[in-house]
Amino acid sequence: MIETALIAAPDRADNAVFGRPLLERLMINCERVGIKRFVIAAPRDRYSDVARAMGRFKNLDTVSMVESFSEILNQHNAQELGIDLSSPCVSFSGNLVFAKSQLARILDAHASDPQSIHRSASTDHDRGGEIATGAIGEILKRGGISTTVPASAASLLPFALNGRPEDREEAELRLAKSIREESAHKDAPMARWVDRRISWRISYWLASHTRATPNMVTVANTIFGLATALMFSVPNYWMRLFAAIFFLISITIDGVDGELARLKMVESDFGGALDVITDNIVHAAVFIGLLVGCYRIEHSRAYLYLIPILLGGFTMCAYATWRAFKIKGARAAEWLDKVDRWSGRDFAYLLVVLALINRLEYFAWGTAFGTYVFALVLIWITGRTESSMKPEGEEV
Repeated sequence: MIETALIAAPDRADNAVFGRPLLERLMINCERVGIKRFVIAAPRDRYSDVARAMGRFKNLDTVSMVESFSEILNQHNAQELGIDLSSPCVSFSGNLVFAKSQLARILDAHASDPQSIHRSASTDHDRGGEIATGAIGEILKRGGISTTVPASAASLLPFALNGRPEDREEAELRLAKSIREESAHKDAPMARWVDRRISWRISYWLASHTRATPNMVTVANTIFGLATALMFSVPNYWMRLFAAIFFLISITIDGVDGELARLKMVESDFGGALDVITDNIVHAAVFIGLLVGCYRIEHSRAYLYLIPILLGGFTMCAYATWRAFKIKGARAAEWLDKVDRWSGRDFAYLLVVLALINRLEYFAWGTAFGTYVFALVLIWITGRTESSMKPEGEEV
């Protein structure tokens, strides 16, 4: 596993990309893929400027600065820095801009052949940057950190800022587009084919032209979602149709807060929890509003009885999910990701279709009892798994 990064201090280390210095972005992405140690080479007269561009990393003990990487080849200097020349590293040169997913793929390629040195040039016109992996000593002996290699397989990133006025805009645009790739493995079909094509553009505009924060987007979309819930309760065909369309828009915008957080690199546990809680509140409100609307149209008390049944189903799903994570942890996350990939937020499209044909009551009944089916299946699956883990002969 690679835990060390060698970084040739970028000439434009302090250039802001979505409001964060280029060098700090690079180091954050490294940290997120498991890099724990940084060695940065810069002329001594640039030390203070480079340190400022590191952001929150500048005072960490895990960051060292040298005037030249050739210093590391001296065994004594390497020992002082706590570096083993035979250990693997990832090296960076040029004013690189990249997403975490691109760096993760490069490290995966190294893991498949750890004895070799892998070099990848950036995909900008000038091939102005390079990422390499391999043993520290071997990388430095074999020409050091350079950019004189052919480009790797074509991809949107990494990209290097080369001094053109349009470079930063191009880099930010590429980062925003990369969001679709990063979420493709967990998005449901319509979310992947339609929602993300819209949401990344909204996220890009917000990140580039406003001071909006992800939590602002979450709160604003929650208010919008609650308004659609109120519209569903109105016994009018057109009002309920527009409610379904607006809810679909709300579902699309729901991905923006997470995308914006990743672009600005301001993800937080609080923001993630706020997103999950508000999503559940909006979904419950929409389903309740839909049931109230069905009651006001058909005047059947059955729809009022469905409200506590539906809330009970939500509670049971929450318990089944908590139980699955408690028993199987990461494996439970894989199961639920697969369910999400084939359903997820795509039910909003079904709502629009049912609203068009004026049959929203089908969704009301299906949701009220479908939650119990999902919860019971999940409890049964995790129950079988738990039983199979008990030692032979132990009472189950």
